[in-house]
Amino acid sequence: MNELNQARLRYMHEVIVCGSIRGAAEKLDMSPSVISRQIQLLEKEVGLPLFERRARGLTPTEAAEMLEEFLRGYRAQHEHLEDRLQALRGMRRGRIEISLSEGMIEALMTHALAPYCQEFPDIRIGINTASVDEVVEAVRSDRVHIGLAFNPPQHPEVRVRAKQRIPVGALVRADHPLARRRRAISIKELLQHPLALMTAPYGLRRMVDMLEFTEKIHISPALTTNSLGVLRHYALSGAGVVLMADLGVTHDVANGSLVLVPIDHPVMHQAEMQLMVRLGRPLSTAAAELLRRIESRLPLFTGRI
Repeated sequence: MNELNQARLRYMHEVIVCGSIRGAAEKLDMSPSVISRQIQLLEKEVGLPLFERRARGLTPTEAAEMLEEFLRGYRAQHEHLEDRLQALRGMRRGRIEISLSEGMIEALMTHALAPYCQEFPDIRIGINTASVDEVVEAVRSDRVHIGLAFNPPQHPEVRVRAKQRIPVGALVRADHPLARRRRAISIKELLQHPLALMTAPYGLRRMVDMLEFTEKIHISPALTTNSLGVLRHYALSGAGVVLMADLGVTHDVANGSLVLVPIDHPVMHQAEMQLMVRLGRPLSTAAAELLRRIESRLPLFTGRI
């Protein structure tokens, strides 16, 4: 094995992502027989099988996972070289991909991204909102350069660049009975009212799962959703209570429409917002500069909130 065929590695990657040769062929707009032949040739190159056929499709072998790791590293190094060259041209080109929890959009745009875009208008930026598990996986697999997630699971391949604890409270309309307590409420008081929750695997829902485990209770929400906007409108309607970190509802709380009531329970004080990159990935000049600005300018990470 003197030199791996890069095209065959890309075909292998798509088969891993799609779980089948037919799925990869449809995505690449190619014949399945061509993909199959290229995989066979790559197996001949490395001298090992790359896939095992299972009931649900093809599963990559350990050899395929090693090649996939090599491909990720190669792409990252290639991108790093390209962007170092671009830096010599004054950051006139480049692309940055970001995956984040929905609640961070306003803070990211206001304090870091909008000024960055104005200063470097030729840098292309892609933003995708996702669940915490999806954010972590996007960072780990190099699909994005930067991840921002609320209460994410730990992963050995992901490096946390900045983090900050954010208490979770009960978000209610200003005329709700809980808003008039003027103190932290107990879990028992919270559960006396209809509750709206994020669905799994979002960070807020993981807090509820931990609370159920700790208190040995079962919480049956009146409403579940994967949208912070839906939760906000539920609270504004007065229909019930929303579990919410102090993110994404700043204006509603500031103008008095909504009140975020503290909850007196240790689990509600353990969640963190984390800024993440893949461990060992060399970031492009453009991505590294944006990462620096997020670390140094977001009030969440600088202690200004």
